[in-house]
Amino acid sequence: MTFDELAAKTQPYHKAIVFGAAIAFFGGLVIFGGMWALVIAGVCLFVGIMLGLIVGAELMRRDLADEMTVLRSQYEAASELAYKLNQELNAQVQRAESAERDLLTTAAEKTSLRHKLDAIQVDGTV
Repeated sequence: MTFDELAAKTQPYHKAIVFGAAIAFFGGLVIFGGMWALVIAGVCLFVGIMLGLIVGAELMRRDLADEMTVLRSQYEAASELAYKLNQELNAQVQRAESAERDLLTTAAEKTSLRHKLDAIQVDGTV
């Protein structure tokens, strides 16, 4: 049996295993070390928990600071990209409006030329 298989089998029972190990540890302290050993273990356990909480909070703060730095850089990159895309969109809109004006001018010239051609055909000179 490998360690991974053992870990998979004991996964649902982690709390019970830890609780049983704690009872066995403190029971062994009482049996072999007397009551003072239990008091000292309790104090050490309290100090260890406090130290773990303080160190854990500091590590969490550092992780959050690192994550915020990464998020800020991603936000700045996204803002720059959005600005560039907005500039490109405005350029495309201006080109489309210019093309539309050119098309309307060309259509007006064509209509004018058509009227002149019709007027010439009506006169019968062609």
